[in-house]
Amino acid sequence: MASSVGTVILVIVASLLGVEGTAQGALKLDNYTFSKVTSLPGWSFFVKFDQSYAYGEKEDEFKLLCKHAHQVPSFMMAEVPVQEYGDKENDDLRDQFKLTKEDFPAYFLINEASPAGLRYTGNVKADLLVTWLRRQKIPIPSLGTIDELDQLAQKFIKEGAADAVLEEARKVAEDIPDKKAAIYIKIMQKIKEKGEGYVAAEVERVGKISGVSLAAEKKAELEEKLKILEIFSAFSAKEEL
Repeated sequence: MASSVGTVILVIVASLLGVEGTAQGALKLDNYTFSKVTSLPGWSFFVKFDQSYAYGEKEDEFKLLCKHAHQVPSFMMAEVPVQEYGDKENDDLRDQFKLTKEDFPAYFLINEASPAGLRYTGNVKADLLVTWLRRQKIPIPSLGTIDELDQLAQKFIKEGAADAVLEEARKVAEDIPDKKAAIYIKIMQKIKEKGEGYVAAEVERVGKISGVSLAAEKKAELEEKLKILEIFSAFSAKEEL
């Protein structure tokens, strides 16, 4: 019941305020509506705080994420435009989240698990934002992975790392002209050798390594692996529920 009521409220808010937002698919929030909307039970909000009329590469990545996220139930993208001059609209929200203009754009996930907001601090790329949101249990589809192998990863975990699924994945990977396909196979092999605990340990290890200064090519390679590891991690979490 709460979810359906929340949906109605969000539709009303979107119709009244969304036209002024800079990104399609994102709610425009202000100091009058912020708490009312983000406190809706059962909903999660990924909120961007930024200057009014934001532009540039980071804004393009945010817009891409907004389009990708529209299909996720009980999840909404939102933005808070902060005016630096004049009436300084929403500057009190900037202060509430302890932000300065140098922090913009700043991103927070707000839901019942993180009512005060959990901040994203990684690189602003749509696929990396998706990976982080999936890590926070938001059921958003992956970006930058291979759908056929994502499905086999789920099957592999569900069937207890079955040899037959690994062999099926090998055959599928042979026909996919994408170097990421080999990463799925290597992860499946490691899971068979070390158990499902390998995934969580490797996510932590790769996350730490990718956070240090690396050559661009190596960093991109690790980020690709981390996205695929997160696929296995998400399916492992579902099996534990």
